[in-house]
Amino acid sequence: MSIVFIGGGNMASALIGGLIAHGQAPEDIRVVEINPESARRLGDEWHVRTCQDAADAMTDVGTLVLAVKPQQLSGVVRALPPLAADVRVISIAAGIRTSDLSRWLDGHDNIVRAMPNMPALVCKGAAGLFALPGVPTEDRLHAQSLMRAVGSAIWVEREEDLDAVTAVSGSGPAYVFYFMEALLESARVLGLEESAARILVMDTILGAAELVKVRGEAPATLRRQVTSPGGTTEAALALLEQAGVKSSVVQAIQAAAARSRELGERLAQDAEVSR
Repeated sequence: MSIVFIGGGNMASALIGGLIAHGQAPEDIRVVEINPESARRLGDEWHVRTCQDAADAMTDVGTLVLAVKPQQLSGVVRALPPLAADVRVISIAAGIRTSDLSRWLDGHDNIVRAMPNMPALVCKGAAGLFALPGVPTEDRLHAQSLMRAVGSAIWVEREEDLDAVTAVSGSGPAYVFYFMEALLESARVLGLEESAARILVMDTILGAAELVKVRGEAPATLRRQVTSPGGTTEAALALLEQAGVKSSVVQAIQAAAARSRELGERLAQDAEVSR
């Protein structure tokens, strides 16, 4: 059975690369991509079959991965031929609820919704997964293995929890990049050369994350271990606390989650209006 990707953007390319690296045969992967340049790039890089019309790719499909932009998804899936009940549908389109997707697919309910993030491009992603109640365990595991080909994956029991996943890990890389920008700007102000500062900042972020992962201790515990009384770290953290940085981050991520809910509702409404 084939894995068919509808959409051949960066995330689809990352997933295809991860699957092939984990033993998936390229000839069993098909990609529907209307942009000729993107289709050619996917074919050259991964040696998969590409086509512009979904109808040409749907023969003997076992897994259908929906990787188009959320605002395009309704029109794309409504144009698909009827799906067999055992076809696994995995959607990575942000904000689109499984109930809406099932309705657009004429009641098809073998659907898993996934929220991967940008580091999947280097196989260091983190994804949240939600499955409709009727999805068999075997198919849940299949979706999980697909996401784990490019990083880690966790399941949530409530679909609304994917809004939190979107806010925390989906948007999370942007928060880290933002903090890295601040560290690099601080290094520049203090007179460090840009090349040296870049190495220090990147390896500090990577090393701190790896330390949390390997040691298994809470970040707060490790932070206290770094913070000597009366020392440099304490001086810096005191200023951050005074400025309310931690509470601002919590509020910012709550705002991102609220926006995720809002966009999901709006996309569903827009899809109904455009019918």
